[in-house]
Amino acid sequence: MSGKKQALGFTLVELMIVLVLLAIVAFIAVPNFTDLIERNRTQAQAEELKGFLLFARGEAVSRSTSITVTQNDNDEWVAKRGDEELRQLAQNPEQAQIEASVDEIRFRSNGTATAASFTVCQNDEAAKGYRLEVQASGAISLFPQGRTDNENTEMTSCTP
Repeated sequence: MSGKKQALGFTLVELMIVLVLLAIVAFIAVPNFTDLIERNRTQAQAEELKGFLLFARGEAVSRSTSITVTQNDNDEWVAKRGDEELRQLAQNPEQAQIEASVDEIRFRSNGTATAASFTVCQNDEAAKGYRLEVQASGAISLFPQGRTDNENTEMTSCTP
C-alpha cells in the first residue's frame, strides 16, 4: 500500500520558530512586569502608611486621649499612648522609603493632629512616588502617584 505518510508532531524548524517568538515576547514583557511590581510595592507601602495613620487617629478619638506617632531606632513607625505601644508600621527600605516632614505627629482626642506630610518613594524616583498629607484637622490625604496635591502638581522630589 503506497500512500502519503501522515506527519505527526512538529518539525524542529517549527519548534525553533515558536521558541524564538516566545523569547521575544518574554524579553519585552519582563521589564514592564518588573516595573509594575515595583510600582505596586510603593503603592502598597503608601496605602499601609495611610491605614496606620488612620488607626492612630481613630484610637485617639475612641480612647479620648492623645496618640503620638514617631519613628523608632529601627526605622519603624510606632503609634503610642504614653509609653504603651499600640501598633508598629515596619518599613522595608528595599521596597520603599518613607520620609516625613516632622519627627512626631500627635493625634488629639478630638481628631485634630499635627500637620505633616510624607513621601513614599523607591530609589528617589519622584514620578513613581506617593505623597501623603496629614492636615491640622486630622484629615489624611493620599495623592495619586507622582502628584503632590489634587491640582495634579507634579512631584519633583522625594523629600516632603
